[in-house]
Parts: sequence; C-alpha cells; structure tokens
Amino acid sequence: MLKANYKKFLGIVVLALLWCNTSLAKYIFPKNLYTDCDILTKKDPTSFQKLFFVEEKKVNFWDRRKQKSSGWNKSNFNAFIFKAEFEKSKHALIRVNSEFKTKEKAEKQALKYGNMAGQLPDFLRTGLKTITIHKGDRAWGGGNNDILIHTGDRDAKGKCVEEIMIHESGHTSLDSAWGGLIPWYQWNKMIKADKKYISKYAKDFPKREDVAETINWWIAVRCKSDRISKSNYEKIIKGIPNRLKYLDEQNFDTYPLVCK
Repeated sequence: MLKANYKKFLGIVVLALLWCNTSLAKYIFPKNLYTDCDILTKKDPTSFQKLFFVEEKKVNFWDRRKQKSSGWNKSNFNAFIFKAEFEKSKHALIRVNSEFKTKEKAEKQALKYGNMAGQLPDFLRTGLKTITIHKGDRAWGGGNNDILIHTGDRDAKGKCVEEIMIHESGHTSLDSAWGGLIPWYQWNKMIKADKKYISKYAKDFPKREDVAETINWWIAVRCKSDRISKSNYEKIIKGIPNRLKYLDEQNFDTYPLVCK
C-alpha cells in the first residue's frame, strides 16, 4: 500500500513540474490569432479610398490548392486586376482569380479585402504590392510583397479574419526574409531578452513566425487595449516587454489607428 501511494505521489509531482515548466517559460498563448478576435473589426476606420478596374490577364503566382507532397509551385491563372488606392501610402493591385466568373463578382471580393487592408496600420502596407484572391479552403499567406487569400479558409470566415490579415501583412512588410522593416539579428536579441514566446507557433518556428505572431499583440496593447481582456493585457506586457519596447522605438506610422 505504501509503495503504491508513493508511486502515485511521484506521478503527481512529475505532472506538477511539467505544468509549471510549460506555464512559466515557453509561450503565452497556445492559439495566438484566435485568442482575442476583436483587435480589429469591420467597424474600424479604413484608409482605403478607391478601386479601379485595370484589366483581365494571366497571372503566374501561388495557389495553395496546387500544393503537392514535395512542395508547391506557382501556377498560371486568369485574373481580374484592380488597383486599390489608400490614403498616405502607395496603391496595391488586387488580383482576383477569374474563377469568380464575372468582373462584378470579382470586384465585390476586391472591395471587401481592399477595405480590410486599409484598416491595417500604414506601416503594415509598406511592403504590400499585390493582394491575390482565390477560392478554396486553404490557409492565407504573406510574403513576396503579397497577401495571398483563399476565401474558403474556415479560420478566416469568422471574426478572426482581420487578425489573420494583420499576421500575413506582418510577414509581407516586417519580416527581413521578405525585405521587411525588422532586421532579424535585432529581433532575435529581443527574443533572447524576453525568454518567452508569444505563442506556441512562434516558439516552434521563431525565425519564420515570431514577428508576425507578435505584431497582433503590439497593436492590441498599444492601439486597442480596450478590446482585449485585462488578464491577456497583463500577460503580454509582462511576457514580451523587450519586443514591445523595440516596436515602440520604431515610431511606425499607425494611421488609421490611434495608438499610445
């Protein structure tokens, strides 16, 4: 009996130690983008101004539906091309796959996502040249001066879609791997100083995902603190102070957001 109780006690101790190790050290949120999904909403202001139809032509670019086990390559598709104009920043071309059938249906998609891109703070459009829109239940993507959108992505159909847009624009405009504003060697110093990741995804793929995973929460605490829970606010402030300070010091243009 004593031996059985001792083994049970040891098991409880091991579980407690594992829990403490996970909770105290590695990351803050297990599902980062889907934790507080009101950082931006449809009601927020946008700097999007006008949309012009340019032409219909063949485009060679990525479509995640073409992915294979060995990777995936660019594909050719016909697209309706629109020019979106924003306040204070250069325009972007919105390329809507002609699978949407008509120019009018394509324009509806271009207006929806052009307006959403205009809700981004201006610095998150510095690297943006194109937005590419396909059908299909595949994940969005960022990089290549582009935000890649699949309108059937189940994660992006709910109220978290604006947060996904922020994340992908972080890749496009901030990641140094895509020619973005944040040098990796400087950012990596902040990671080491904080000793904690914002999310499990960032922990698993720090060089690829840490900037994009973090930028949502910098916007949350500096621009939309009333939209997130007090407990999450405290977790972010205490968990990644060096990253927050680094982003503060960049003096990014956050228009149309009002940030402190």
